Amino acid sequence: MTFSKLKTYDSNFRVVKGKAEGRQGCRSLLSLIGLSNLETRYATLSNHLTKRIGTGQYRVGEYLPSEKQLAYEFGVSRPTVRRALEYVEALGLISRRRGDGTKVLASKPFKDYRYTTRPVDDLLYGRGAERIITSLDEVVCDDALAERLESAPGTRWIHIAQHRNDLETGKMLVWGNVYIDHKFSGITSQISEYHGFICDLIEEEYGIAVREIQQEIRPVIIPSTVCGAMALPEGSLGLEMTRRYLNNQKRAVEVSINIFPDERSVYSITLSRTQERAQDR
Repeated sequence: MTFSKLKTYDSNFRVVKGKAEGRQGCRSLLSLIGLSNLETRYATLSNHLTKRIGTGQYRVGEYLPSEKQLAYEFGVSRPTVRRALEYVEALGLISRRRGDGTKVLASKPFKDYRYTTRPVDDLLYGRGAERIITSLDEVVCDDALAERLESAPGTRWIHIAQHRNDLETGKMLVWGNVYIDHKFSGITSQISEYHGFICDLIEEEYGIAVREIQQEIRPVIIPSTVCGAMALPEGSLGLEMTRRYLNNQKRAVEVSINIFPDERSVYSITLSRTQERAQDR
């Protein structure tokens, strides 16, 4: 995709649009903006499991069938089962422990959105939410954006404005901006149909793997434009989460900046002792 015009990002999260040249560019841009509402396999399976828990087929305190059994019953792969269970877990319905199985904790999901941090190879990103892309642009870093991305002023990035909606209620849960190093612009036509992480798509297409993720979280007053989009009162509080996805050379291939309203979000981290330290006790 080529762009006839480059515009500079402003530091208040305002969406700045570019123009796609030619019929092919327009079709690609429209395909990115118009995300399909079709459920993925894991979302369909998670809905089945949620209904079974809600109707009492799987009762509180009982254990779900194993991943292998569920994969056989529903005719899907075990990774698909695993993703579905991750979503159901994010709703607060189950607890999963290696060696202990999957236990039902509640019959009704939490109202709040739960954003879970896992190791890089098992990172979850809003499994209980649907990603909606509203625009895709090419931007040139001004000083403010360059500082946020830890890049040099004047460098070019692909900018994706997006939000995430609850799969069941449709309520907007997260407002976000994603920046991709311009050298990976060849993946833009695939993003709308890709259900995994953008960094994984970069690895598939370019062979550049993410080895480290740096994360910063800070409280913010949500910008008025975002409050309006999320139907929040002016001046609402939230958490701003910035993630930098770094390659082997510690250079960012992707940066995401997301805003989570405090009334709709729960951010939790589980800290575990190392095996050696635990044995000392």
